[in-house]
Amino acid sequence: MTQTCTHCGFTHNCYCEAIPTIASDLYLTLLTHPNELGRATNTGKLIAKMLAQAEITEWQRKQPCPRCTGESNLYPPVLLFPSENSVSIADWQAQHPGKSHFIVLDATWQEAKKMLNRSTWLQSLPQVHIESAQASQYQLRRNQQGGNLCTFEVCAQLVRELGDEDEANAMLTFFNDYLQRFQAERSGHALHR
Repeated sequence: MTQTCTHCGFTHNCYCEAIPTIASDLYLTLLTHPNELGRATNTGKLIAKMLAQAEITEWQRKQPCPRCTGESNLYPPVLLFPSENSVSIADWQAQHPGKSHFIVLDATWQEAKKMLNRSTWLQSLPQVHIESAQASQYQLRRNQQGGNLCTFEVCAQLVRELGDEDEANAMLTFFNDYLQRFQAERSGHALHR
């Protein structure tokens, strides 16, 4: 009888040994919508397994996350969210040399917009956006809007724009492999290579 991996939760296609260790000093919080925590298709959980300074925190509408407000960390918090008020990562870094604490909304795009609109504490944070021209490889959910990246792809692009090209490529290579394993796992069989 096949055992389910206690770390990744897969039965036929364990991906634990494929997870790269990413040597990035990126300081990151995935502010996760409560609905996202139980979804098998969540990709934020993968980021927390490969980036040493990444943490998953459940979003609370009225209660700011102390880690995200700057009260409990050394680095200025900045929300990664494309908007009229956001600046590019390059512009942000030019204006704020040194490390920053990046906050990524880990949710569907519709949920992420609601999270921002419903939380004045999130609205008060400076906002940045990534400059990605790549198409998303993520096809695990229906009703996806064209041009949007999933949480994992956003974080990989952030790593790239912060100057870690090789690490970003390693992340995306793993992600392509993970997507194949996920599809095979969902079908109930081992991936044949």
